[in-house]
Amino acid sequence: MKRLLILLLLIPTVLCAQDGKIISKKPLPISDSIKTRLAESVPQLDAIQFSKITYLSDGLKVTGYVAEPREEGKYPCIISNRGGNREFGEWNPLSVAFFMGKMASWGYVVVASQYRGNDGGEGIEQFGGDDLNDVLNLIPVLEQMPKSDTARIGIEGGSRGGMMTYLAMKESCRFKAAVVVAGVADAHLNIKNRPEMEKHVFSELVPNYWGDKENQLNKRSAVQWADEMCKTTPLLVMHGSADWRVSAEESMNLVSKLYKYKHPTRFILFEGADHGIREFRQDMFNEMKRHFDLYVRDGSPLPEMEPHGR
Repeated sequence: MKRLLILLLLIPTVLCAQDGKIISKKPLPISDSIKTRLAESVPQLDAIQFSKITYLSDGLKVTGYVAEPREEGKYPCIISNRGGNREFGEWNPLSVAFFMGKMASWGYVVVASQYRGNDGGEGIEQFGGDDLNDVLNLIPVLEQMPKSDTARIGIEGGSRGGMMTYLAMKESCRFKAAVVVAGVADAHLNIKNRPEMEKHVFSELVPNYWGDKENQLNKRSAVQWADEMCKTTPLLVMHGSADWRVSAEESMNLVSKLYKYKHPTRFILFEGADHGIREFRQDMFNEMKRHFDLYVRDGSPLPEMEPHGR
């Protein structure tokens, strides 16, 4: 009986020890119609290999995606965090090919999580709770991939994915650079501007939301803990001034605090741009590539944030 009890107690430890283990990796076919549609925006699509993976996170089988150059070699890496929740904003062959494929075409191995409970994955997502581990466990996923140079990892995300990126920067200093597009930075302001987010997202996904609302919103608001994000991870924040889903005020408030704490941060507010910065999308991608190439690929030194100059 005692031996059985010991074995039962060990099971969670064994499962967690395997976090990030790739259970399966299968080719993800990109249809000719998608290739035609993306011929101008991602012309190097045929040079990218796409895969759908299942990996372990907190002992759960979670679905993820990979985009990597077909050519042999060692490449810097990017963890990409999707926005949305549940089926809304899910990775699909088109978004994988467009967003992940574009970043992979820059010469990076790109990995992404669908977050637990989605796309056949086990568990239930928590919109910035334990599902943060689904992001962090992509680091050991990368370590199992021959083309990944895991000494050079960047991270990026948009909207809810921006919130996940901020949370990851709070937990780890493994990232050589980070990029956030229209990221949720203040959950309190978010539900004030969009009450439906509280009704249909936060209250449905965040554990014990109504009994612990203030604390749970604080946990998901980078403006509350801007000084705790890793200062060796230079951050690029981009937002559209006409974004109705996530107010640009959220990013501006966060950036103001980051400048106060002398976190290496670049902020670009695109005039009249929407949530996806579609009016300036090429500029957005150019800035993202410049940032990752500078700090992840090339390992450039951090900027001097103390006041200086003549």
